[in-house]
Amino acid sequence: MVNSELEMLKQEIDALREQIYAYMEYPEIFRDELLESSSKIDILINKYMALTSK
Repeated sequence: MVNSELEMLKQEIDALREQIYAYMEYPEIFRDELLESSSKIDILINKYMALTSK
């Protein structure tokens, strides 16, 4: 269970990283999207770290 959840979180983090890299090409246009994606990735990374510390 934990391993599958960790894998799902990792995939979501990777997808968000790709989005952030795309948005960074035009940060002035995608400012809100960058902020939202950064917030989401922070939450997911914290969840991932919490699961790995158990």
